[in-house]
Amino acid sequence: MSDEKSNSGEVGGTPMSSTGYYGYQGTDLPTGMVVKCVSQFEIVQRLGEGGMAKVYKAFDRLMNRYVALKVMKNDVPEWAHRHFRREARMCASFMHNNLVRVMQVGTTEELGLLWFAMEYLRGKDVGWFIDNGTPVPVSVICEIFGQVCEALRYVHLRRIVHCDIKPSNVFVTRDSHDPLLRVVKLLDFGVARDLSDLSPQSKAHVMGDPRYIAPEQTIPGGYIDHRADLYALGMTFFELVTGGRHPFEDLFDKHPRTLLQAHRERDPLPVSRFMPPGTPSGLGAAIDDFFFKACAKQVNQRFADAASMKDAMNDLAKLAGSL
Repeated sequence: MSDEKSNSGEVGGTPMSSTGYYGYQGTDLPTGMVVKCVSQFEIVQRLGEGGMAKVYKAFDRLMNRYVALKVMKNDVPEWAHRHFRREARMCASFMHNNLVRVMQVGTTEELGLLWFAMEYLRGKDVGWFIDNGTPVPVSVICEIFGQVCEALRYVHLRRIVHCDIKPSNVFVTRDSHDPLLRVVKLLDFGVARDLSDLSPQSKAHVMGDPRYIAPEQTIPGGYIDHRADLYALGMTFFELVTGGRHPFEDLFDKHPRTLLQAHRERDPLPVSRFMPPGTPSGLGAAIDDFFFKACAKQVNQRFADAASMKDAMNDLAKLAGSL
């Protein structure tokens, strides 16, 4: 009887791995088995709060890392619960450098509150630069918004409209290994609309911040597409490039309905009117052209998509660099 090894990759009845280790077969998990895990997040501090949820910095004891924990409030209506669950599933499917990805979802044992854990970011949102009067060069602004356009291009291809683009949802962080690398993240898909979902939309609510939403978005239940996000990004661009001014800032103290009407009917002032003294006239005119195209009242007069908006951003950056 031959003692030669067979060609089957086995010796003495034990499978041989590619590394040459003659181990034993482990327990095979049957199809359909549910693997349960217990997460432990230690709350460190509250980072922010929105209409439907609060966001905390928390320490993940199991993975030895910090996370951003978004927790649903306990006094919100049922439709808000649906939005929260949809946001968790939506963001968990994202695989893009300019989008925050959801890592885990669950419910608190003590209070029964829905939550999901996201990567924890170190940095500032664009709103911080505006509120603190921190000047940001035009070339850097174009770099920031160019990355937002990349994120929007990704979600728009999936027929998702963010519906809440504003300074506090554009976050500027740094790469943990290369401090010179600026990474921009688009946050908060809590009121995002999935255009592939054909179920009736609520006609009782206007979703989004009234300072930034597109004219067509001010009509409850109205039809919108990806160009609503481009309008809101244009409004956000106006604020950052002017150091905190807004084309309709005179209406902030009035009823929100007045602000919504202004988006539909009132022509905004040129951006260049609020830019710092000494801004080259050619740059000011180019910024005005960019803004008026981004925030045109008629949808078909805006940029066709996020990619073309990014191309216009790149042209602005080159012009700013040459001047």
